[in-house]
Amino acid sequence: MVRRFGLDAQAAEWLEEAAGLPVLPGWGAGEVASVGERGARELLAPLGLSGADEAELAGLWAGEWPREAAWLVERMAARVGADLGAALEPEPVWVGWPGLAEVGDDRARCAALFAFAVSVRAFGEYQRGRGVPGEVVAATLLDVGRQAAANRRMFGRVGLETAAWVALLFRSGFYELGRLQFEPNVLREMGAVRWLSEGERREAAGVAELAEGARVLRVHIPPGGPLGAGEVAESLGRARSFFAGWLGVDFPVATCSSWLLDPQLAEYLPEGSNILGFQRLFRLVERGAPGDADVFRFVLGMPEVDPVRAPRGSRLERAAADHVAAGREWRVRTGWLRLR
Repeated sequence: MVRRFGLDAQAAEWLEEAAGLPVLPGWGAGEVASVGERGARELLAPLGLSGADEAELAGLWAGEWPREAAWLVERMAARVGADLGAALEPEPVWVGWPGLAEVGDDRARCAALFAFAVSVRAFGEYQRGRGVPGEVVAATLLDVGRQAAANRRMFGRVGLETAAWVALLFRSGFYELGRLQFEPNVLREMGAVRWLSEGERREAAGVAELAEGARVLRVHIPPGGPLGAGEVAESLGRARSFFAGWLGVDFPVATCSSWLLDPQLAEYLPEGSNILGFQRLFRLVERGAPGDADVFRFVLGMPEVDPVRAPRGSRLERAAADHVAAGREWRVRTGWLRLR
């Protein structure tokens, strides 16, 4: 398996851990390989894929499967089934997943997409059991299609480089409520996420909801459409009561860690832009993290920072590329707000 598909050591270790998991009911390697094109389209439909991605995946699924590729999908689906709800632990942890974006075999490269497709039913049943409304489950699943579209834009073919992010979705790690996504977590530093400096902590002493380790909703902004003030307000207005209602936990504070909160954007965007309006909702913490890679990925659809090759079709694209070309750096900034 590892040699045939040229998997790296991290993917090999991941598969070794998944090898002993029980099969997701109904989805052993034999069942994975026997899905016809019609069945494939039915399984893929909830994921919000583009027409091109769905057609290509359905064609691959209906073809001849190498035994190793079918086993890879089986193991990934087993991992999904074992992890349903795992992100709802009091202090969730990030779990890596093989992205396989550079794997040459088409089915192996798309194994995560096939595995998530066969796991939709189990995911939906778990969410219904927890009392999550069906329309929220359906809206949240559409992010799979967005991630596949980003993969095609960056790499020129169908796949899922961001399988770890989609796996977080299937672990009940975030929910889409209108325009925004919300991830239950705790206040802490992790990756590009920054929190209060020592001086800020002294100023916030005694404010329990801002203390490190307090429960928080992390806000994520899925691509696809403007950040209209009304849509954003509607999403933020739903979040606290939604999670209190079915999770039984109150989240008085939300944070956002994103290049979208970089104040440098005000140098390039008009005062009335939706992005600047979104920024004004949040109180920034002092420290930030490097953001060039995020800007090139999310704005320019590029897996590497290369202003020479960057597209410059829109005002935001020109700003993203020209800022770096001038020797400056974008920053990921973290802000917070109180939810009602």
